[in-house]
Amino acid sequence: MFSFKNKLKFISDENFPKAINELLSQEGHDIKESPLGLTDKQLSKLSKSESRIILTFDKHFLNKRLFPPEEHFGIVVFKITPPLIETTFLLLTKLLKQIKDSEFKGRLFVVSPLRFLSYPDKLFK
Repeated sequence: MFSFKNKLKFISDENFPKAINELLSQEGHDIKESPLGLTDKQLSKLSKSESRIILTFDKHFLNKRLFPPEEHFGIVVFKITPPLIETTFLLLTKLLKQIKDSEFKGRLFVVSPLRFLSYPDKLFK
């Protein structure tokens, strides 16, 4: 198991692996699963009202006009093909170790096997 210094609040989109939610919960993070059938806009609204970081594979969240990062506590979009649980969790763990809690708020992170990008522009390796 991995050990994180800080415990964060997440909400996972319905396309995000439940196994990763369980691992995050075991680490002490507050993870909430999106109710089935919730639209992207409803998920966005729920995440803002509860100050939760969105975890998703849904590329709609890359649209900064529909989902302005500055209005969110954080959005993390995974671009991993195929979306294997081990790879996804390993990359999420790496991101959580590199990013301070305060750096999530107002940011959109794009996680791929090669790098982490964020908006506003910043590259994390």
